[in-house]
Amino acid sequence: MTSIFNLPTAPTSFVFNSVIVHAPISKPASAQIQLVGAQYPSYMRRMQNNSSELEDYKAHVLPSKMAKIKLEDAARKPADLILDEVTEDLLDLDPAEWKEQDHYHVLGLSSLRYKAERSQIKQAHQMRALQFHPDKRAVQGDNHDDAFFKCVQRAYEALINPIKRMQFDSVDPAISDSIPKSSLEDGQDFFNTYGPIFEREARFSKKKPVPKLGTMDTPREQMEEFYSFWAHFDSWRSFEYLDKEKEQMENREEKRWYEKQNKAERMRRKKEDNKRISTLVQQAMSLDPRIEMYKEQERREKENKRLAREAVANRAEQERRQAEEAKRAQDSLKLGQERKQAAEEKRLREEKKQELRLMKKAIRHAAKSNNYMLDDDQKRQTTAEAVRAAEIDILLDNMQKEAIEKLHSTLLDSSSDRERMRAAIFEQITAVVARIPAVGPSFTSFARGSDIAENNRSSREIGSAQYRIKNTAREWSAKELELLIKAVNKFPSGTALRWQTISKWMSQHGEFPRRTDDEILTKTAELRGSGKSGSGLLVKSLQNRKMNNDDKNLKNEASIRYDGPLQQQHQQQKGEANRTEVSKSPNTDRPWSSEEQAQLERALQAYPPTYKGADRWDKIAEAVVGRTKKDCKQRVKFLVEQVRSKSK
Repeated sequence: MTSIFNLPTAPTSFVFNSVIVHAPISKPASAQIQLVGAQYPSYMRRMQNNSSELEDYKAHVLPSKMAKIKLEDAARKPADLILDEVTEDLLDLDPAEWKEQDHYHVLGLSSLRYKAERSQIKQAHQMRALQFHPDKRAVQGDNHDDAFFKCVQRAYEALINPIKRMQFDSVDPAISDSIPKSSLEDGQDFFNTYGPIFEREARFSKKKPVPKLGTMDTPREQMEEFYSFWAHFDSWRSFEYLDKEKEQMENREEKRWYEKQNKAERMRRKKEDNKRISTLVQQAMSLDPRIEMYKEQERREKENKRLAREAVANRAEQERRQAEEAKRAQDSLKLGQERKQAAEEKRLREEKKQELRLMKKAIRHAAKSNNYMLDDDQKRQTTAEAVRAAEIDILLDNMQKEAIEKLHSTLLDSSSDRERMRAAIFEQITAVVARIPAVGPSFTSFARGSDIAENNRSSREIGSAQYRIKNTAREWSAKELELLIKAVNKFPSGTALRWQTISKWMSQHGEFPRRTDDEILTKTAELRGSGKSGSGLLVKSLQNRKMNNDDKNLKNEASIRYDGPLQQQHQQQKGEANRTEVSKSPNTDRPWSSEEQAQLERALQAYPPTYKGADRWDKIAEAVVGRTKKDCKQRVKFLVEQVRSKSK
């Protein structure tokens, strides 16, 4: 079937130039259209019979619908009911006490009770009415009163109304509210015991459907869902049916009082019923064999996981121990190799030192065998050989290893040529003086003749200049001497740029101008020379030194640490103008003077706790004039306690 569409004419306001055509109109295409659905037969009948839609509906559609409804009604028609027999007890019921009667029993539905459907209630009422209606009984010639029929009417009114039926079902006396005991008896099955109980209580649930208790084969998820549902059970059960009523009430206050009493009683019964359901659920959970089974499974799973973790931990621990043992073995091997290497290096060093000592000894012996290359006029001097021997010792102490080896080889090769030996020694003296100008004045007896004097002029000038610097330079304070001793111990031989580092460190910690490397080297050599005997000459020289302004600032100060650099706190307190007077030592009557305090401080710096001598306190007491070893120990203990109390 082809359809033709006529386009309307263009409006008068249409302007052709204002229209933009994006695409031309497609060509028409033919298509076949068919009617489908329930309307198609009706359409065909109306076209054939030439009838209207209403006429077709009444003639064909409405009869089919009515037939379908009748079939559905026939399908919904309840089956024939078998009602309870009417006994003498039922016939003797008093309609005035209708609340005391069993409505299901009155209608003959005792076997169904709360399971009875609405249609069954209607059918039961019809059957009772046909049998016990007063008119029906009058026709049959039965003069029995209509009391039972009134009871039937009361029962029907209570059960046909959904609200009233719920109130009666809540307190149905024929259904027990009891729950099983807290333990099962021998041979008693859990599911057969508690299954019907939960099914009985399920009639009060607001939520539908209510899950079943299930069996031993029920999955764990369904079991947990069941107990979760009953743990939060929402009951519609009410107890209004048991409310006490009074037919005639005198006033409104009396009515309100009855309502209040009934409400309180309903709440009490509701609370008891909720507690009963909670007790039922707890008992079921404690007796449910599935819960114990699942708990046992969980215990086994946890135990397996624990054993797996312990196995992993044991393997990790074993691997760690093996790694530690391998590392210890490797470290032990490495330590053994290092010790072996260190012992070998020490042996080589000792051999080199021994070789160097033998060379020095050979040089001294060669010089002594040739009378230290003295001239005839020098031999007549008593101290000439001693002076030359001392100069040889000073030379060997300041020579480097390569120079000693060279001098040793030269002296051995020229053991019979004294002039050559003298020239070789003089050459080494010149090299030492050029490298260390401070030792220049120590070599005077070897200068013989104008040629040697000329070659040695620079050394003498350097030595003289060094002595002039020494005599004209600023005086060393006790503070600087203390810092110098600390710095020499802190930066031992072998430190890179040792003397420059010592000078910089003293300047940073002493707050005075930097000393030159020559000044520090000269003073170090002087202090070492005065302390060689070990009799405390260095400390004596410090204690007899006149105190300057910096030394006076040490009055009553306790050293923070005697074996390390002065602390910043000690430096900050240096400029304080007023000092507290020296407190008495706890175990002596004579107070410590500022000079004794300064001497003790210097002695502790000279003999720190790292001093390995057994006579440390004897040397400290020797350096403090007028004090015994016991006094010094007590004074140090007192000062340490004073410092600790200040730091808190």
